[in-house]
Amino acid sequence: MLPAAAGVLALHRLTVRTAELRALPLPDGVEGSVLLLQWRVAAEYGSLPQAARLRSDLVRALDGSLDIAGRLAERDAAYPRRRGVVAPPARVTVAPAASRHATVFEVRAQDAPGLLFRIGRALETAGVRVRSAHVSTLGANAVDAFYVTGPDGSPLPGRRPRR
Repeated sequence: MLPAAAGVLALHRLTVRTAELRALPLPDGVEGSVLLLQWRVAAEYGSLPQAARLRSDLVRALDGSLDIAGRLAERDAAYPRRRGVVAPPARVTVAPAASRHATVFEVRAQDAPGLLFRIGRALETAGVRVRSAHVSTLGANAVDAFYVTGPDGSPLPGRRPRR
């Protein structure tokens, strides 16, 4: 869900200022959880798009009929970066003692259209579950923390905190 929502926002030229993602457990006796996403966005140009259009594109992204990666790549190709200007490399750190229930990754990178989509896709491809995400854009920089677990809901192997 995270990469789909972030990708749709990027396609509509919305800059994510902050985002909070949390998986909330269902009541006792009911298996599973509910995903709560809360976004604070700003329009890069003009006004915010209509909610119905965002909803429609999110449905298409989730059913696979909207090629977010392809559309973002087309936009990047149409607007090449300034020659000679290279963004500093992203930094990813693991905070092994930050949580007993998840492995915490912090990503610091220069903000760019679709950055959160690409991070979300990388986490999805790695087969981890995002239990919680805390995303902030501070000027030209993104500072994002992801609390992830393996498919079994436990912190990732090799990064389990000491008890």
